[in-house]
Amino acid sequence: MTSWILEEARRDAAADLAEQIVKDLEISKPPINPFRVIRSEKRRIKAIGDDFGDSFDGRLEYQRPQFLLFYNTKYNAWSHVGENHPSVKFTIAHELGHFFIAAHHHYLKHGGKPHGSRSEFVSDNNSEREADAFAGGLLLPGFMFKPHVNTGELSLDGLEELAREFETSLLSTVVRAVRVSDRPCAVAGIRKGEIAWMFPSNRLIEGKCYPGKRALESPEAKAQWQLFLGGNKERLVAEGMARNWFQLFGREEELFDAYVTEDYLPIQIMSTLVVLLTLDEDDVFPEVEEEDDDDKLHRERFGF
Repeated sequence: MTSWILEEARRDAAADLAEQIVKDLEISKPPINPFRVIRSEKRRIKAIGDDFGDSFDGRLEYQRPQFLLFYNTKYNAWSHVGENHPSVKFTIAHELGHFFIAAHHHYLKHGGKPHGSRSEFVSDNNSEREADAFAGGLLLPGFMFKPHVNTGELSLDGLEELAREFETSLLSTVVRAVRVSDRPCAVAGIRKGEIAWMFPSNRLIEGKCYPGKRALESPEAKAQWQLFLGGNKERLVAEGMARNWFQLFGREEELFDAYVTEDYLPIQIMSTLVVLLTLDEDDVFPEVEEEDDDDKLHRERFGF
């Protein structure tokens, strides 16, 4: 748990760093163009785009006196709005994370071996997840994005509209939305029939609902995974139980019957079934009834 908390803090710091860069450049409305960030660094970094096939999506190298940012343009062959496909934009933002995060920058500049990155949220490596978090903070900065997320219902349909406005993928939009949400929610990625990753909101953690489960315990998730294996691309909204998704430290009995809304997003190209998980605020944080004056006087006088 301590290790996970530290990793979460590093990812949050990476996203905050990216958001500050957007503010410093005085970018005030979406969509965010990552090339504007590159231009602001002048000769310190040079971007090189080409169709690199399946070799990598992005790669950052230090070749004195500058960094070279390679990005794969193959996704631009897919339908998209704007200059580049959202996956290409995310890749560039991810590599900028390796450039701006101090430890990553130092590693590469002082002889560290560069490596090819994959987009989006594919790697379990902590450094890659930090760079993913940076990309989310850069393309979906909280001061622009969070007010929209916390207005109305949190759903894939609503987030799809925001993805179009910010010209980002629905996946990165969902992940970032959960990270800035004031609601108890999470997003999980299912691969190979198990939970490969999960990102929770801070509000969910306040309710002592933690990620960490690997096995699929939700009957609906098991059914949707089988459909996914058969090539299903249709979305579905279902209801499940919170206990099937989260570790409920100290709240197992209290939240045993708590429901969770499961909003499924099949992404066949990534072999990933994504699930947006939302809980009712009142289930996680039940209101405590205030004592009236007579009850309070009785308890003080008799002790019960």
